[in-house]
This record gives sequence, C-alpha cells and structure tokens, in this order.
Amino acid sequence: MAIESDPTRPVASLAREVGLCVRCRFSGITHNQRGGKFVRCAKPEGVPEFPRYPSLPVVRCRGFEESP
Repeated sequence: MAIESDPTRPVASLAREVGLCVRCRFSGITHNQRGGKFVRCAKPEGVPEFPRYPSLPVVRCRGFEESP
C-alpha cells in the first residue's frame, strides 16, 4: 500500500495509516520512480518470515522494536 507523505501531517494521522511501523526501528520509506512512497521493513534481511513490504496498517508484529 502506498502512503501519502506530507511533512506537515501529524504523526498520529500517519500512525493510523501505517500502524506500528511508524515507531519501529526496522521500518523506512522507499520511493519508486513514479513518486509513490512505501513502508519497507528491514527485518527480512535477517529473518525471511517477515514481509519486506507489509500490508498496512500493521497492528501486531513479532519483530517490532521501538525506535530509539
């Protein structure tokens, strides 16, 4: 699922759309050539059972670790 990224948008609004990934140390935003933005999970690099691009919003994840 693509997400709309707006720097003026409140984090609470993004959290509803993305879920836990907003606060996870393994997540990041990737961009495609057409300007789409996607949440990418870096956890699969070491643990293949986690999807690289999870279905959003993520409400439960065994790999979740709070960002510092």
